[in-house]
Amino acid sequence: MDNNQFLASNSPRLEFPNLPRWDCVSDYIQSKAFSAMDKIYPEFDVVRMDDPKNSLAMLEVRLQFTEKMLAQRRKNLADMRKDLDQQWKELDEKETDLRNSFKTFDAFVKENNNKRERAQKKINEDKLMLQQTRQEIEKCNKDYLEIKSAKHEMDQKIKEYRLYENYLNRCVDASKEFESSQELINRYLSLLGTKNYLAVLQENNLRALESAKSDMMKLIEEKNFILMGLNNQIAALQARFENAKIKSLECEQLVLQIKNNAVIKLNEIEEVKGSIWNVYCHMVTSKKHTIKLKKHEIEEQMLYVKRTLTEIAKVNQILRKRTKAGAKKEKKGDKSE
Repeated sequence: MDNNQFLASNSPRLEFPNLPRWDCVSDYIQSKAFSAMDKIYPEFDVVRMDDPKNSLAMLEVRLQFTEKMLAQRRKNLADMRKDLDQQWKELDEKETDLRNSFKTFDAFVKENNNKRERAQKKINEDKLMLQQTRQEIEKCNKDYLEIKSAKHEMDQKIKEYRLYENYLNRCVDASKEFESSQELINRYLSLLGTKNYLAVLQENNLRALESAKSDMMKLIEEKNFILMGLNNQIAALQARFENAKIKSLECEQLVLQIKNNAVIKLNEIEEVKGSIWNVYCHMVTSKKHTIKLKKHEIEEQMLYVKRTLTEIAKVNQILRKRTKAGAKKEKKGDKSE
């Protein structure tokens, strides 16, 4: 805070008299003239800005003012602290009350929402019912107008048909079979109904006949298709039978040929067996052994023949070697002579 603010805060307020404006004009002119005059102050009355006593006095005044303000602030702070504690306590109590109020308000809001939903549903149902009722009223009014128009037309028709009613009455009077025109009309309606019934019956019979005819044609067509299919199957089976008959004849010829070849092969096998037996007997006799094998033991006979032939081959090989060696010796003897 500077000196000007300090002086302005401690200076007394100027109060102006509440006078009319025209009465203050002369004072305003004199003050303007006075402010325009030169002001001469004595030396001791002029405050010098570089005087340290002036600055010290101002600082002391500010210090006293600051201490006074600080004490006032501390007192205000203590009072504010008490008020704040009291306010906190009140706020805690209000918070508790507010929580309880919130719970009650929440329940109230839920109940209110349920009531509002039920009321809205009831309003919608009432609106729908009102709309349906209005539609029904409009439909009834429309039906009423249509019935009224039909009544008017029927009245016109009755007036037009009055001539025919009179004619029917004269016919009833002339005839002894009917007692009233209504009986005549009933007889006509019964005959007309019988005619319609017979016409419908005839139409139904004709329709049934046409349906039976179409069903019969379909059945004949289906049976024809079935017969054609069966004929095709018979033809295919006949062709298969002919092929099978030809193949059976071929197979019989093959079987006969196989039997003939088998008989030939059996005869050849018997001849081979006889030849093997004869060779076996000849070899056994040549080797002066006893015949130990029987005639049907062909494999043993062949093994015996094979061994004998192997022995003969070895003997022939030895003899050939000896013959070659003797021939070489004779050649050498001839050369030495």
